[in-house]
Amino acid sequence: MKKILIFVVAVIALVFVITYGLSRHNHVEPNDKNEKKISGRVAEEDIDYKTIENKKDPVYKKIDEYLKKENFNGAISIYHKGKLKMDKGYGFQDFATAKKASPNTMYLIGSAQKFTTGLMLKKLETEGKVNINDPITKYLPWFKTEKPIYLKDLMLHRSGLKKYKPIDQIHDIDGAAKLLHREGIQPGMYHKHMYNDGNYIILARVIEAVTKESYAKAFNQMIAEPYQLHRTAFYNDLAFDPYMAKGYNEVKDLETPRFLDQYYGAGNLYMAPKDMAKLVIELQRDKIFSKKVTDPLLNEVKTKDYPGSYRYGFYSYGKEHRINGNFFGQQMTSYFNNDYIVVMGNNYQNPVGKNEDMLHHIYVDILHQTSPYKK
Repeated sequence: MKKILIFVVAVIALVFVITYGLSRHNHVEPNDKNEKKISGRVAEEDIDYKTIENKKDPVYKKIDEYLKKENFNGAISIYHKGKLKMDKGYGFQDFATAKKASPNTMYLIGSAQKFTTGLMLKKLETEGKVNINDPITKYLPWFKTEKPIYLKDLMLHRSGLKKYKPIDQIHDIDGAAKLLHREGIQPGMYHKHMYNDGNYIILARVIEAVTKESYAKAFNQMIAEPYQLHRTAFYNDLAFDPYMAKGYNEVKDLETPRFLDQYYGAGNLYMAPKDMAKLVIELQRDKIFSKKVTDPLLNEVKTKDYPGSYRYGFYSYGKEHRINGNFFGQQMTSYFNNDYIVVMGNNYQNPVGKNEDMLHHIYVDILHQTSPYKK
């Protein structure tokens, strides 16, 4: 009887050790560092963005030939009058493994993420949960500055806060916001336009305070899920890792992203070009906001609400619009109007800036649209 009891105890102990070991092996700690983790969203294998070339249309044939001639390495998505006309990958998602780019390839969109943060902020406004003319301290009481800073100042990049410079000791959005608070206002720049990632990092922290959710969870609930962005995820979402492009510099050396845990709201999101185009379409069709909100957001320039071209993370020049971001060897740019939406993402370009030059040529010289951007 004693031997049987010892055997049973030994078996139970062995089962516990094996189970614990497996759970440790399969579990990813939910920290905000650069390690991958599971978000709860699923990168559904049966939702596949198919290649669309539209070979019979001479316009899209010309675009395809041009991108091949220029050795474009990335993906392009084009909508015309609300219909998807072209969605295709070129070159490689990962040079080291020779994995080819496809419409499913997701690119680190950098500052183009400010567009999604802007949409989230505007949603909270329309729901009466924030007022763009409120001081930051209403939502983050500890963010006291020598001169008052309002949410609108952050949104328009006129807060005057010193430009954000990430440091190794910070691993979350709260730490990033507090670093910006410690650094304070740049002398002579208060209420003057100065593009600063920090403005949208703080807005992301405000979104957390208002929704009482992490920025990532709020984004998924407010943007990714309702608008069916199946190839959009944060940098550390393990489920989407197979679709995430690797970024390279001009000589094809790998650009390993750093500090992305500090860039919620301003630069740590991956998207397929089609998803960015889908989001723009939803905005244009008044599916995100009412027409009363959407029309001035897209079209007003030099008004009290929209004194310049930049607003809510994108640029408006009346009828033409631009979204852009460039980070760690990857870039995503979109030009759009009521007729066309063109989005290009890439993970290698030589020289840097060529991605937008190609998009500009396609939009202006092939599609015969007015340029939304003059260098």
